[in-house]
Amino acid sequence: MKARIQVLSVNERKGNKNGKDWKMHVCQCIAYPLDPETGAEVIRVGELILPKGHQVIPPGDYDGEFGIVVGYDKQIGGQLVRLIPRNKASASPEKTGQVKPA
Repeated sequence: MKARIQVLSVNERKGNKNGKDWKMHVCQCIAYPLDPETGAEVIRVGELILPKGHQVIPPGDYDGEFGIVVGYDKQIGGQLVRLIPRNKASASPEKTGQVKPA
């Protein structure tokens, strides 16, 4: 499944749990999924966690590609697979001043 995603900002979160360091990147986003009844885009605001190994992205417009995942609670849900820039020029790090990956 794909959806249009507008990334407003990207924040790094990190810590240490049970002696293991961890970090993740959380995007503040506006999502524009399609309403199944009308086919029109609707607006949803929320956070999107970049998958492990996904490059850190600058703010901009993306097509989000989602897959199916089964959680620890056996619930089936969606999970981001990757974000693909809609306009490569608007997503360049030089234009946004966004933090680059460490």
